[in-house]
Amino acid sequence: MSSISSIGNAQSMALSSYKIDELSTSTKMKLEALGINPSSVTSEAQAQQIIKQAEATKHQQNSQQQQQGGNSSEQQLISEAKELAAKVGVTVSTDDTLDDITGNIADKIQAMMDTGDPSKIKTAQEYQTQLARISDEADSITNTQQNIFNAMDMISVSNKYALGLQ
Repeated sequence: MSSISSIGNAQSMALSSYKIDELSTSTKMKLEALGINPSSVTSEAQAQQIIKQAEATKHQQNSQQQQQGGNSSEQQLISEAKELAAKVGVTVSTDDTLDDITGNIADKIQAMMDTGDPSKIKTAQEYQTQLARISDEADSITNTQQNIFNAMDMISVSNKYALGLQ
């Protein structure tokens, strides 16, 4: 029995090494670059699938890092909006969102403009410029986050197709 088992093992090892030799040089290099041992792969198709999954995972991790950067930028904008709110005379609570803060600032600026006092109008215009910059940056962050979510969704759909789940 042991001789039959050893013959079977020898055949599977020979077949495995034959399949490894079928892998293209570029595929072997990609696998090694991703930290995957090419001898653990049995076919070119399997290698390509593993490469796609590893690259998708890497892309997703990069997207998450960018998103985390976006969150810190959003926190910075909230901080700037709170500073502007203090200058304008708007009270900000701890649970106010950026939209809440900017909306309250815009209302206060409009009230300053409606006074008809030239000095208050000039100050209100300066505040309005600062508010517009904060709002534009907030829109940019929102768009970036939406693009990241869309890319992650596309990767998810692509993975489902590649795995035959769709």
